[in-house]
Amino acid sequence: MPSALKAQLKDMLLTPTFMMCRPDFYDPSLEAHGGSVENEFMGQGIDREKTLEQWHSFKDKLEELGAMILLVEPQEGLLDQVYTADPAAFHTGIKLNERGLIEQINFQSLRSKFTNTERQKEANAHNKIVSGYINVLKSTAYGIIPTTSSSIANAQFNTEGSGDNVYDTYRGLWWSGFVQNPKDPNGGRSDIKAHDELEALTDRTVLSLEVMRPYFHIDTSTTPLPGGHVLSYAPGITKEAMEIMKKVALVDFGLPEDEYLIKVSKEDAEAFLCNLTAVNDKDLIVPHDTSEKALSQLANAGYRPHPIDYSEIRKGGGLFHCTANRINMIGPKGGIANDPDFYERIEMALS
Repeated sequence: MPSALKAQLKDMLLTPTFMMCRPDFYDPSLEAHGGSVENEFMGQGIDREKTLEQWHSFKDKLEELGAMILLVEPQEGLLDQVYTADPAAFHTGIKLNERGLIEQINFQSLRSKFTNTERQKEANAHNKIVSGYINVLKSTAYGIIPTTSSSIANAQFNTEGSGDNVYDTYRGLWWSGFVQNPKDPNGGRSDIKAHDELEALTDRTVLSLEVMRPYFHIDTSTTPLPGGHVLSYAPGITKEAMEIMKKVALVDFGLPEDEYLIKVSKEDAEAFLCNLTAVNDKDLIVPHDTSEKALSQLANAGYRPHPIDYSEIRKGGGLFHCTANRINMIGPKGGIANDPDFYERIEMALS
């Protein structure tokens, strides 16, 4: 039994696991949203059958590439529930001792405080899945790991989950978006004060980047890739934020800009290339209409891009990263760049 539990725990920690929600009640139309513009990328006239087909294609591709999926039950009236990245940001802290044994596992979650208060119900709907995951994690680790705990916090300031807080496993830090006026959902959603909450909860540095309209979340214009590369559309963040990002993410890690900063065109940015999903260190799920130039850049950087048509979901102002929230995000303090054997040591500890 202990060996079986070890194998299960290893899967829970190392197999990419995403929260998703079927778009049964998804509706990005202005009419459904009371005539207000939630974001400037929103489209009209979705094909419901096509929407479901595209969502299932994305889910199938994730599973084909080795991911596990946790399904959130869709609820009538929650029009944006398909965007599971927004209700919470997740991180799991793992401490190994000098003998290579896991001493502690701490599952951490910062629950969002939505700028659009109507969306707060989405966070409540996700709690059931998160609570179930924590219970299974603790019961599986019982008798194997000395201490397994969870730290759940409700954000006191506006922040919107993994949409505005992207965890960078290579560097061991958060890429977190903010705006000067988070009360205006058309400009952006998150308050920089929430970054202190995230940093305190997870014991990981936050790289605060001011986003620029219409790129309301950091994951719509700038994203770190697993190998240390950065995919970025410059007008999506302020010039000051771009300079800060280059120093912290590139210069401080000794990464040459011409090799590790992949500049995104306006067309690819508007197709939401930066909202890709990294399933593992190599496989990236990207929009079907990504330019050949961008596909070549990703391939030359060592990644395997998998284009998928997700155009109906895109009408709501989000794409892959928005609709698949990685719940088991782990990595060493200082990142894989400073501890390249971290995942192998986790695997050995549970073998």
